[in-house]
Amino acid sequence: MSNRKILHVDMDSFYASLEKERKGLEGPIVICVYSGRTEDSGAVSTCSYEARDLGIHAAMPITRAKEIADESGQEVHFLPMDREYYRQVSDEIREQIYENYTERIEQASIDEAYLDTTGEVESFEEAEAIAKEIQKEVEEKFGITCSVGIGPNKLVAKIASDREKPEGLTVVKPDEVDEFMRSLDLEDIHGIGDKTVEKLEALGITSVEELAKADTRQLIEEFGQNLGVKIQEKARGVDDESVEERGQKQITRITTLDQNSRSVNHIKTYFPDLADEIFEQLDDKGLYFGKVVLVVIDSDIQMHTRSKTLKARIQDKEKFIEVEEALLEDFMDGFDGEVRRIGLRVSDLEEGSGQRRLGSF
Repeated sequence: MSNRKILHVDMDSFYASLEKERKGLEGPIVICVYSGRTEDSGAVSTCSYEARDLGIHAAMPITRAKEIADESGQEVHFLPMDREYYRQVSDEIREQIYENYTERIEQASIDEAYLDTTGEVESFEEAEAIAKEIQKEVEEKFGITCSVGIGPNKLVAKIASDREKPEGLTVVKPDEVDEFMRSLDLEDIHGIGDKTVEKLEALGITSVEELAKADTRQLIEEFGQNLGVKIQEKARGVDDESVEERGQKQITRITTLDQNSRSVNHIKTYFPDLADEIFEQLDDKGLYFGKVVLVVIDSDIQMHTRSKTLKARIQDKEKFIEVEEALLEDFMDGFDGEVRRIGLRVSDLEEGSGQRRLGSF
């Protein structure tokens, strides 16, 4: 069994927790994706644990979720999803916390990441100490909580992070993997869904232990060579997949205006500080950008973007602000609402491949 020390960090009810923190809310919170056809048309994206206890869940129609809220007699907060804000915080958590502990980070989704600490620690006890520090820093800096699973591979670490949510910390050492996997239901294993479980049950396989000990040839006959072998390896807690250091795709900074505004000149005053934060990250990582994006969130919490692709990748703050100002002017020329939040973004990033200024192209 591998002796790697892999952490899987999973934010607890990430979207709802962020909204609770920044708006100072109490009680159940439901994050919605509104379709716009009617006031309540659309579906639930996610919700807080308190809302889940009421019976509200992801993909539920908003109208049904509100019926459940009314029946509960509690005050339930229904909020539109603000993905740009959530992504910004996710980036900040990586930059301000994860990167202090290891360079081998794989952002699996907006609210979960794998950290390979094998090169930084010698024991699982040391890895556990890092996990506790991460949990502490996430709560202190961002006012939210996370759960962490630690294991000798990504599969075990991911399953472990879900064992004691919220605020859980589960460590599975190499010699504990077999017992840990036997304690699971088939559905607990990432990558084994309802249809696969149905087929396994038809073969008389109803537990993880039975799947681990099953006739591999029978599994291959039912599921094919790749999947048949893969699901049995999962049941045995085997996973050789490495933590992939996926290159950062973009850097975004967003801020809320002191008041809703239509004034281009007023909105532009926020650009230098946002640009400073972005270029601090670019400088630290030696990154150049080839695309500039303006992010506008209006007073109805609707998001709009405008972008420009450059002739070459650059690291030129003056040019960056100049392009963003032009994008803002173009956007406001055809926009009749008010701006509530403004964001700047660079994308099409590449390490050490570009030029300081566009004029040298």
